[in-house]
Amino acid sequence: MTPAKEEIYLFRFQKNYFNLFRDTLKINRFDFNYNTFWIKTIYNQHRMARRREKHDDEGIQVPPVMIFSITNQCNLHCKGCYANAQNRKNGKEISTARMAQIIDEASELGIGIVIIAGGEPMMREEILDMSASHKEIIFPFFTNGLLLDEQKLNFLHQHKNLIPVLSLEGNREQTDSRRGKGIHAIIDTKMKAMQIRNQFFGLSITLTSKNFDQVMHPVMMRDYHKKGCGLFFLVEYVPTAKTDIELCLTDNQKKILQERLAQLRKEIPALFISLPGDEKQYGGCLAAGRGFIHISADGRLEPCPFAPYSDADLNYMSLKEALKSRFLEKIRQSHHQLSEAKGGCTLWENKEWVEKQLAKSIAASA
Repeated sequence: MTPAKEEIYLFRFQKNYFNLFRDTLKINRFDFNYNTFWIKTIYNQHRMARRREKHDDEGIQVPPVMIFSITNQCNLHCKGCYANAQNRKNGKEISTARMAQIIDEASELGIGIVIIAGGEPMMREEILDMSASHKEIIFPFFTNGLLLDEQKLNFLHQHKNLIPVLSLEGNREQTDSRRGKGIHAIIDTKMKAMQIRNQFFGLSITLTSKNFDQVMHPVMMRDYHKKGCGLFFLVEYVPTAKTDIELCLTDNQKKILQERLAQLRKEIPALFISLPGDEKQYGGCLAAGRGFIHISADGRLEPCPFAPYSDADLNYMSLKEALKSRFLEKIRQSHHQLSEAKGGCTLWENKEWVEKQLAKSIAASA
């Protein structure tokens, strides 16, 4: 991408990033407490953007979004679990003290959104106090919901920068089939508890070729919105093996997805975030720091959750230093070649190329 095109990408990404917060403000405009919170959040996010610009001037590309998979532990055994397929459970998880330091460093660098994931992040509930202390950052928590007891629900309600995002697979049948019998009913109970508290919360749904038509039907989205959901993460399925490719969205479904999203945004006062989304408008893959970055449970800085490769270990270096990674820089430089994939992640589809770049980076550092 030429410097001029790179500037266009940065402008477009920054504009869409802030539009996300402005849209959230519109959705909550009739709730005084949330209205005031989102006004303060927009101000804080502009402050964070200035911090990122400062580091950019120093030659360090700081993404606005960081995904932090804080644990590999989980209290469910979902079919087709990506974390299990990656065999990550053997590594020692990052310490609580270092986890807190990394969040401090993310704030100093200007990272405005830290997505907390797992495993099941509520297995390490110390993350709640760490996140609540950084009101300048928005923390969406991706959780299966089973460990959200009354105490945690009250804590989340009191700290509005912590946003619970419940994971499901669509309707009751689809969710129970993959996650276990009765799981959808539990999630439904948690939604009711948050709606009573007037808690802003989200749902995360993995889109497959099998559930696409039902999940993306406006009726299902309206039903969940009536239950209080104001945020929908729609994640394109990423295969765990070549035999799973048939579950990936078809080209036609990807086209319909963009049309349905436009329709839903007009008809339902909620946020709809598609991942990886239409990356063409940004000139290719947003991983490796162009838009977001990922930290694994053992503390390694990775391009994204679906590309478990790293040459930077945060147990032994700062986040700022790790962002200078040769490996990540190579992926960013090649983003225009990583724009389309049959599955939800182009890095997964091009993993042989990714592994080759990692080997070169490690060799160069030796």
